[in-house]
Amino acid sequence: MKIILINPPIYDFSAYDVWLKPLGILYLSNILKNYNFEVFLLDCLDRNYFEELPAKQDGTGKFPSKIIPKPEILKNIPINYRRYGIDENKIKNFLFNHQDANYVVITSSMTYWYQAIKEIVDFVKQILPKSKIFLGGNYPILLPLHAEKTFADKVDLIFKRSFFYELLEYLNIENIKKYNYFKNFPSPDYSYYKKVYYIVTRFSYGCFYNCDYCASKSITAKYENKEINKFIEEIKFLSFSTGSKNIVFYDDALFNHKNIDLIKKLFKEISKLDLKLKFYTPNGINPKFIDRELAILMKELNFLDPRLSLETISDLTHSKVDKKITLKEFEYGLENLLYAGYKPQEISVYILAGLSTETVEDVYNSINYISRYNLRIRLCELSIVPKTKLFYKLGLDESIDPLLYNNSIFLFNGIPGKIPAWCSYDEFVKLKDYVRELNSKKKMVEHV
Repeated sequence: MKIILINPPIYDFSAYDVWLKPLGILYLSNILKNYNFEVFLLDCLDRNYFEELPAKQDGTGKFPSKIIPKPEILKNIPINYRRYGIDENKIKNFLFNHQDANYVVITSSMTYWYQAIKEIVDFVKQILPKSKIFLGGNYPILLPLHAEKTFADKVDLIFKRSFFYELLEYLNIENIKKYNYFKNFPSPDYSYYKKVYYIVTRFSYGCFYNCDYCASKSITAKYENKEINKFIEEIKFLSFSTGSKNIVFYDDALFNHKNIDLIKKLFKEISKLDLKLKFYTPNGINPKFIDRELAILMKELNFLDPRLSLETISDLTHSKVDKKITLKEFEYGLENLLYAGYKPQEISVYILAGLSTETVEDVYNSINYISRYNLRIRLCELSIVPKTKLFYKLGLDESIDPLLYNNSIFLFNGIPGKIPAWCSYDEFVKLKDYVRELNSKKKMVEHV
């Protein structure tokens, strides 16, 4: 049996390859290969699919893109709408070369990127009319009714659960229950990429918190991690097989109250490899768990640009929306990172704009507080994520087009007729420019 796995392009106002890899289907690829399926991957966001595009030292870089017409519901948004990823002809050529495929599995990420799924589905139906089309990923998990309404007549099956049980069951694969547990996942499969600038992987899956704005609990209800020895072997294999030294942790809660001793043990084992690796944490780490020992391990292991999850300096807001940290706990972790030898400009802090409990002025206060430490500010614009506590508190449902949940527009556009804008467009631009100006004064150190 021949299976094609596809990661669609992106339709959005803004997109950048900040360590974006379709980790789910990279795991799935090796699972299917273990059962002797013939597997092929088309990652439409592969920046090196046709030609090698420039990358920073950390492997990140720009996607190829072009301006496209805005959907009718977004006509009044004063920003260009773009398609990011390899061009349509390359996708069609790939499909023409695999017309004997039995199945096509399309993954998904952001709910408001579903238009790109339509593009892929249309191409597959046109070029591979006999292939069965399956849709999975975050979009149908978080918006099952919208996915059904949009794609039920276009695809054969829509998977609405995390992991791969539904697909493996359909394929009559034996002993599939073990893949309901992350600890049994194989390593992700990077064999399809001509050039691997960075390796995305996970030591753990799930999160102990249940923040108002996050859907982690809806996607993965339980928390679990891989065995240390298995993960060490995975790191070694991926680094040797790809030649990449950039390792990116996709964990939602890399540091938490139950695993700190385990993480320290893992880091000590990684340090024995002597592979001169560099590590990144784009999903953010909770600084309250960074004691001096952990901070020193991070520095010695070459954790670059550690991204600290703070969101706001307001303890009152934290008590209402996430209950995961206080300002004093943030300062504790920061102090330990500085003690370990990190320079302030080598550390990033996530600040979240758009919470209903805060005003624009509150966000400026958080930004200015962080800036006084000379830390790099990572401004995150709130996006509405279905199945979160915030989604239900705001009275939203699946009748609303998820295009309106886009973080590039939600703050100044709101949900017309449902939720007022958090700020004006001019205030939105001014806020982003302010952060950009502050960061420009903090020269980030390039690591070779």
